[in-house]
Amino acid sequence: MYQVGIYTLRDGTKRKIRIEEWMTLQDELEKVGITESDIFQMQLVIQDNKI
Repeated sequence: MYQVGIYTLRDGTKRKIRIEEWMTLQDELEKVGITESDIFQMQLVIQDNKI
């Protein structure tokens, strides 16, 4: 299993990133190319590796 951060932005678009244990919030935002002021909502989802 792994965690995915889903960011809903103020313009209505969504960005997803696979969260690594060592990542800070700033690392995550930098990886997807957004700033804190762009975010409307944040959600953490647990994904299963099985397909």
